[in-house]
Amino acid sequence: MRPEEFDRLPPHLDPRRDAWRPAIRPLPPGRAVAAIGDVHGHAELLAALHRLIAAEFTALPAGTECTLIHLGDLVDRGPENRRALALARDGIPGAETITLLGNHDDRMLSVLDDAADRTGLEFWLTYGGDTVLAECGVTDILHGDWRAAARAAIGAEVLDWLRGCPVSHRIGDLLFVHAGIDPRRPLAEQERETLLWIRRPFLDWPGAFPENVAVIHGHTPADRLDLDHPHRIDVDTGAFATGCLSAVLIHGDRMRGLRVWAL
Repeated sequence: MRPEEFDRLPPHLDPRRDAWRPAIRPLPPGRAVAAIGDVHGHAELLAALHRLIAAEFTALPAGTECTLIHLGDLVDRGPENRRALALARDGIPGAETITLLGNHDDRMLSVLDDAADRTGLEFWLTYGGDTVLAECGVTDILHGDWRAAARAAIGAEVLDWLRGCPVSHRIGDLLFVHAGIDPRRPLAEQERETLLWIRRPFLDWPGAFPENVAVIHGHTPADRLDLDHPHRIDVDTGAFATGCLSAVLIHGDRMRGLRVWAL
């Protein structure tokens, strides 16, 4: 698929791509990576964005090493959580695919694995877990083994894959995480909960991050994909509320934003 075929998506989906601009941190020549923000069960947008990224990868010079990264929060709040998980697991043909764990994914796993975690269950249901259970056909959490039913509906292989997803990935001077980092601590000393949950002081940090990495993250919905910050890019454009799923593509010393809107 060629980039000019973007407009062949279904008419209710509006694909957009930005002009190329200097990369926040350069990659070696012949290297490309695309990172997708929080999906939250909007599998149709994810499938369309996969298609756009595949077109971009195809248009790069032959031999380019391509990586696709999902920044976490595949589930909760949206209508097709199981399909979103399956799409992320399958990735894009011909590209290395890495899926990071998000705090919503982690919370779902904790609730489904721990029957004693009543507080976690209530929190999960309040912040979108109810959509996952509805999709799994679970209508009663007071009687019967509804956790087993939900696990069966999602699938043991998918859940095992999700449990094995990392919480960070680094390529050169680019650090990919779900939420962010603690800028006061060395990269080697970051805590798992921080990578999944942090907002401040990460979002307000005025200077460079440890080892001068650029942090590519999601977790905190932004009203637009802002590529102007010198040290981080927030790729979460709030798909569950805005209908916009975004990605950033970095190729060598250049980058561009990609997004799909549900009209």
